[in-house]
Amino acid sequence: MDFGNTIRVGTSITLGDLSSGVESRLWTFPEGVADIVGSDNDMTATTANVKAIFNVAGEHNVKLNQIFKEDAYDLQQINKLGKVLDTTIVVTVLPEIEIDVKAYYVNPDGTDGTALVIANGAKNEIIAGRTIRYKITTVGEPQKFLWTMEGGDPVTSTVDTQVLDVKYKKLGTYGFSINANTPRPAGSATVTFTDFVKVIPSTDPVTLDAAQVVNGKIALNFSREMEPTTLNTSQFSVGLTNKGVTLPANIKSISINPTEGNIVLVELNGQILYNDDKVTISYTKGTLATTDAVAVSSFSDTPVSFVGTNLLKTTSTYDSGFENSTAANWGYLSWGSPWDKYTLQISGGKAHSGSKSAYIEMQPNGGMIMGHKDNSGALVNFNLVAGKTYEVGSWVYVVSLGNNPPTSAPDLRFYINPNTDWSVGPNPAFSSTFVVGKWIYSSTLMKITTTANYNFMIRGDNQNNPSALKFYLDDITVTEAKLRP
Repeated sequence: MDFGNTIRVGTSITLGDLSSGVESRLWTFPEGVADIVGSDNDMTATTANVKAIFNVAGEHNVKLNQIFKEDAYDLQQINKLGKVLDTTIVVTVLPEIEIDVKAYYVNPDGTDGTALVIANGAKNEIIAGRTIRYKITTVGEPQKFLWTMEGGDPVTSTVDTQVLDVKYKKLGTYGFSINANTPRPAGSATVTFTDFVKVIPSTDPVTLDAAQVVNGKIALNFSREMEPTTLNTSQFSVGLTNKGVTLPANIKSISINPTEGNIVLVELNGQILYNDDKVTISYTKGTLATTDAVAVSSFSDTPVSFVGTNLLKTTSTYDSGFENSTAANWGYLSWGSPWDKYTLQISGGKAHSGSKSAYIEMQPNGGMIMGHKDNSGALVNFNLVAGKTYEVGSWVYVVSLGNNPPTSAPDLRFYINPNTDWSVGPNPAFSSTFVVGKWIYSSTLMKITTTANYNFMIRGDNQNNPSALKFYLDDITVTEAKLRP
């Protein structure tokens, strides 16, 4: 096994000389860095195999001098190498994993604000509904991270990132812990802080951050904790259609999620919701208010999306959230003009989740065709099964629509390859009424006729727009859809 001769400080590595015809050999270790197991001499050894514990971090050169009875050959037994060979083996010794944490209030424009005090019991005050940006630096090259953020959104995260934005929506005092680890060479470290933030009441407007179908109910994710006594079923209404046919959508009950006080659950009376349904929800301003007595404003016909298991994350290495890739991994697919008239960069300026997204500018009368590639240049695949229908979704944040034409609006489309279905519709269409300055979810349904490994050709069309179209793209999803019988 070859793991780059990389070990953790205080652990051992065994080096072996498997050459035939060796008359004598001498291993030489750097002075003062290793303990040769079973020997009082920690600098040299003459045995075929030598096991050494390295106690000093860094890169260390272990030298092997071999004297052969006759001229030695290479492994192909073609080239003579001579009777005396000198080889240097570089052993990389990583230090123990360490984590250093900093945290900042996030300004309204998304930049870092004032730094928080990093200490147990600091009780840094944050207004409900606002965000703290956590940044960590590490030593020891950890590869995996587990963030556990009490009272925050997200509560937990396994995204392999060293920057995490956490929104606090519930009043109370909370701590956090961050674990960084790597399976080989094994190592782990955890930092934990108690009573780190204190979430205090706010007079900021209450926002509805998401409306999604979760476990058969409509989950309304508000910007902060809601007061249960202010719920009133009569002030809500649900719109439900399927293939243009209106279906009954009477509300049975409304409740607060018992573990997430900012989430209001709406349950329908005897109606199951399916991915091919068009679901909207409305609220007429009435009694609904937060625990700090701020009233919720009316909203009308807000689209409801569906939550499912994202196959791009569970069965593929597709970087659907743009957290672990660079712009070079999102390559142009060589369709020719106008599909080459765009720019893409991985940005920390806006993110729907995590800390990064793709910032895309399609040039006036231009377009885009790109796909996700690994570091070798191969397109990243994911498996889809024949006979199943999948919901393909993404989140976009439009910065500028340009001068959209009344017809032939710019759009984004996710084509699969191979077995491409060219009839796939806009996802989304950037009409002149498309919401600017807010994350918007869009999706289409795609039925698969052939089981295969697929990749996406992501096409943006701005041909009929005389101005640039500028937007962020994040959290691409592929989930198995359940259709109305």
